[in-house]
Amino acid sequence: MAYRYIYGPITSRRLGVSLGVTTVPHKVCSFNCIYCEVGKTTLLTTERKEYIPAEAILEELKDFLSKNTTKIDHITFSGLGEPTLHIRLGYIIKEIKKMTNIPIAVLSNGSLITRDDVKMDLLNADIVKFTLNATDQETYEKISLNHPDIKVQDVISGIVEFRKMFTHELWIEILLVKGINNTIQNYLNLYNALSMIKPDKIHINTVIRAPAYKVEPLSFAELLEASRIINHGSKIIYKKGTTRVAPQTEISTSSLNSNI
Repeated sequence: MAYRYIYGPITSRRLGVSLGVTTVPHKVCSFNCIYCEVGKTTLLTTERKEYIPAEAILEELKDFLSKNTTKIDHITFSGLGEPTLHIRLGYIIKEIKKMTNIPIAVLSNGSLITRDDVKMDLLNADIVKFTLNATDQETYEKISLNHPDIKVQDVISGIVEFRKMFTHELWIEILLVKGINNTIQNYLNLYNALSMIKPDKIHINTVIRAPAYKVEPLSFAELLEASRIINHGSKIIYKKGTTRVAPQTEISTSSLNSNI
C-alpha cells in the first residue's frame, strides 16, 4: 500500500522513533512561520474541516501497523500543516487508540486552542505540544505571519484552560529567531506566561533545517542565556542532543510584573 498521509518512522530529537501523520494537505496552516522547514503556507486559514478523509488516514495506519516490525515510540500528528484544523482529529485519535497502545503526540502551533471543540479533540492524546514563541502581538505576528483572527493573549488563555482539563503530558516549544524574538523582555514575558500554563516540559529551539524565509538561528551560547531567563526547567533542543540548563533563580519583582 502506498502511503499518502503517514510518513517515517523517523528519529525525533524529542519523541524517539516517531511515525508521522498529516491531517491536512501541504501546506494548509493557520500560521506561515518564517522558520518553517516544510515551506511557505499555501492556504492560510482557521477553518476546521475534513481536509483529508479520516477513514483514509486510519486505513493507512491500520495497514502500516499490521506490517511494521520496528519499535515505534510515538505516533505523531504534525505533518504538512496545522493538525488541529482537521475537524475529526478527536475521532481519529480515539480510533487509533483502539488499534494500538503506542502513545499519540500532537504537535500544534496552539492557534485554535481557544476553541472548545479543539480542547475536547486533544484530551485523548498522550502528549500535546504547543508552540509559544512570544507573548506580545507584534512579535508573535512577526515570527508566525499568522491568520489575522489569531490573538496571542487568547491563545495563552486557551492553553491555560486546556492545562486544567488535560491529564497527560503538556509541552511547550519556544523557537527563537535572531533579531525577532531573542530579547530579554520576550524571555521574561515567556517566563510569566509559563508560570500560568505550568507545562510538564519546555523545549527551547532555534532554526535548524532550511527555513521558509531567510532567517538566522541562535548560537548555543545564546540559547543557554534564553533558557536561564525563561527558566521553569527548560531544555535546549540543539542539533542532535538535548541539554538541560540550570534554572535562573534571580527574577526581579519588576520583571515579574511586566506585561505578557
